[in-house]
Amino acid sequence: MVPRPTARSAVPEQTVDQQFAIQSSTPISSVAAITPNTIAARIPGVFKFMRSSPRFVMRSSSTVLLVCAAALSACTEPTAPPRRYPVLDDVGQNDWAAVSAGGDHTCALTTDGAAFCWGSNQFGQLGFSRVDTLCGPASAHYACSLTPRAVQSGVKFTAISAGAHHTCALTASREAFCWGANSDNQTGDFTIGGPTPVKVPGSLPWAQVSAGYSHSCAVRTDGALFCWGSNDRGQLGTGNLISGLGLFRVSLPAPVASVSAGQSRTCARTTVGTVYCWGAVWTQRESGLEITRSQTTPELVPQSPAMAWLSVGSFTTCGTDVSGFVYCWEGNPRGGIGDGTLDGSTEPQRVATDLEFLQVESGIAQACGVVTNGAGYCWGDDSFGQLGVSPSLLIERCADGTLPCSTRPVAVLGRQQFTTISTGLGSHTCGVTTRGNLYCWGLGFSGQRGDGSMATGVAIPTLVADRKQ
Repeated sequence: MVPRPTARSAVPEQTVDQQFAIQSSTPISSVAAITPNTIAARIPGVFKFMRSSPRFVMRSSSTVLLVCAAALSACTEPTAPPRRYPVLDDVGQNDWAAVSAGGDHTCALTTDGAAFCWGSNQFGQLGFSRVDTLCGPASAHYACSLTPRAVQSGVKFTAISAGAHHTCALTASREAFCWGANSDNQTGDFTIGGPTPVKVPGSLPWAQVSAGYSHSCAVRTDGALFCWGSNDRGQLGTGNLISGLGLFRVSLPAPVASVSAGQSRTCARTTVGTVYCWGAVWTQRESGLEITRSQTTPELVPQSPAMAWLSVGSFTTCGTDVSGFVYCWEGNPRGGIGDGTLDGSTEPQRVATDLEFLQVESGIAQACGVVTNGAGYCWGDDSFGQLGVSPSLLIERCADGTLPCSTRPVAVLGRQQFTTISTGLGSHTCGVTTRGNLYCWGLGFSGQRGDGSMATGVAIPTLVADRKQ
């Protein structure tokens, strides 16, 4: 099985898409999206699913008609491409193995190690030069791809990590390659960057690599940690704010099991489960988030349980303990901590659920994960449907009461069973299912959903289009 990526990336936050009308009631068709444990089994047919669920009790013919009408209304969700959804059951079989959602692009691997990317290619972050489409406003067009295309590397990969505007990946021989934006040497090759994957020099063999906003980090097989790229907030962990041309070894008291590079911040999990972070330190005030200081060396996260998984977003960091419970901390402007509040915290806070998670990933202002039965759950900002739930169904509002959000986990719409979900430091989310199929939802103006469209927001998991060489 191809290892799941752990990297995160970020882009500037987007404004709310006005096509999401706020409604005062919750349609019955959305019950499956907000009721826990309804995705546990694949039950063919919408109505058979309704009969099998204890939440659907048919007490009268009028109730039956209401439920049927509501189920049909789910097929006309106005924000999604009509030819590619809804997908309530995970039908068919494919060979996707891993996915990583970046800032405004996405990359994924097949079971045989082939890498494919789609979305914005403004900086060559897709790993190929050929494009079929231009995205963005007429005054500022940029190259993009609305469907998956093969990374022109000539090698097979075992893991891939999409950053804000660059991408990194590992090969079976434990070599690391990066491509895309390189303004801060985040690809490690001391050039102007571009679509050609270039080998990261030295310190072989690598066990894991993580692409952040404008820096990257990698863990060697012996647990040694190295970072490179931007260091304006101390995210390289070198003890200063000086950026340099090279890989810098980060000093930690124990071997590193995994690293996650976010936006101007890095966190690492040691082999004994302790968590250290460095870089931008966010403080949440009534006026909003602000950086109070730059932590230039690794600092132990206070009151943190032993972690089995770790992910750094733009403002929030999340992880799972050895029991599968999720903890998040730092900034919480849109509910990304998931504890039922909008309060930030310097100490890990337990996410408001008893669900046990296999993995969790923190994004620009949202987080998503997979629970033990394969269901996907998300929380935080839902301005573009990146939680997998229509924004009109959410009662809570964040950011001065203007943006739809959920401060507690909500179930992703559909009955797919996921093996991994990735929500990067952009406003879209993607997941690979147990049948090897790949779905994306949320923002799509750069084609980052891979469904062949540039629809701004899609709240329903949409099947990624057929890939091209």
